[in-house]
Amino acid sequence: MRDYYLTTQERQARNKIAADTRAMISRVLSIEDQDESSLMMIYEDYYLQVSFSGVHPLIVIYLAKTFESDITPKRLRALNDLNLKSVLGGHALNQNLGCYSYRATNWLDNPLSEKRFFEILGRCIDEAQRGYRAISCAA
Repeated sequence: MRDYYLTTQERQARNKIAADTRAMISRVLSIEDQDESSLMMIYEDYYLQVSFSGVHPLIVIYLAKTFESDITPKRLRALNDLNLKSVLGGHALNQNLGCYSYRATNWLDNPLSEKRFFEILGRCIDEAQRGYRAISCAA
């Protein structure tokens, strides 16, 4: 088994990248709520949560949207097909909450520019919209 112990210097470097990225996102988006690990807001008709890992150099983008249609076996098959073809994220339906969600995780081991953040976010939105449409159309 590998030793994943991080030096103080490496922990500080990771924390600085996460803090700088968090500050950049707070400057460019209208944050509605936040806690020690996440920023939450509405973005392009989705609930958007951007989270940072304290242990791993990761940024997690979570998009959720109301899904009021019945969750049929055909929709579940469409969801499964989406996940089989999705490389960077995962699609989900939550019947109890009545929502569709898409979650993507990206490495945050280097500083993240505004331009790169919006490129990643744009791709996540595109994939979430594609997933939502595919599940909605599967009756």
